Amino acid sequence: MDIKGKNVLITGASSGIGAAAAIEAASRGAFPILVARRRNELERIAAMIQNNTGRLPLFQNCDITEKSDRSALIEWLEKEIESLPLLINNAGITAHGRFDKTRPEVLERTMQVNFFAPVFLTQEILPLMRKAEGKKKIVLVSTPSALHGVPGRFAYSASKAAGHAWIETIRIELKEEGFDTLLFCPGYTTTALRTSGLAGDGSTLEEEQASGARTPEDVAKLLLTSVRKDDRISFTNAAGRYLYYMRTMAPGTLENALGKKLKKDFQK
Repeated sequence: MDIKGKNVLITGASSGIGAAAAIEAASRGAFPILVARRRNELERIAAMIQNNTGRLPLFQNCDITEKSDRSALIEWLEKEIESLPLLINNAGITAHGRFDKTRPEVLERTMQVNFFAPVFLTQEILPLMRKAEGKKKIVLVSTPSALHGVPGRFAYSASKAAGHAWIETIRIELKEEGFDTLLFCPGYTTTALRTSGLAGDGSTLEEEQASGARTPEDVAKLLLTSVRKDDRISFTNAAGRYLYYMRTMAPGTLENALGKKLKKDFQK
């Protein structure tokens, strides 16, 4: 899929991978549409894109977990653009904690942000996407943790795994209408995810960045390259590919490795 000259809507575009993807898309000749809750940050990213390209991108503050916000966003989009060939569902939250130590509201919030919000937004934006000529693509920015239940991350793994089942379903259902999908599963990235997510008790996480984490800019380049290559699923590191293959080829070995990781994480 060539994104040059095409509208690209990116959620969670005020920071991290979403902001980097918006900047990278603009550099490749696309017209990014930035969506996130924090308008001041959207204005900052939009100004950066304008400085780089000479064109101010569209942006709209929106909490995609709120139906009223999504409705307002769709109404605004229908006035601003004629069609939308590419949707990147990037907004997300992480949650760290054992199953037996996680409060119900933490699971509910994680599922709301990572699963229900992108599903509902995509449903509501489909009519606008159907107006696009040629190929249309729906992307979910996910995680290798969706490929197998990760100890100490059950809510995060479950919410993202649900997203995988959804994307795999619509890949088949919408294929005849010219739709394609991508599951993009980046490894550790230097974003605020670990300091803005939820602990099992509902408090805000305060965890150090993982060693070997990539920059959002590097990850954004890989994301848009995967869009161009029409990948079904894409990883940014060996750990993701390891989970992908080992869950089928050697599940016992994988479980042992994840058990060791659990002990190491909770010793910290």
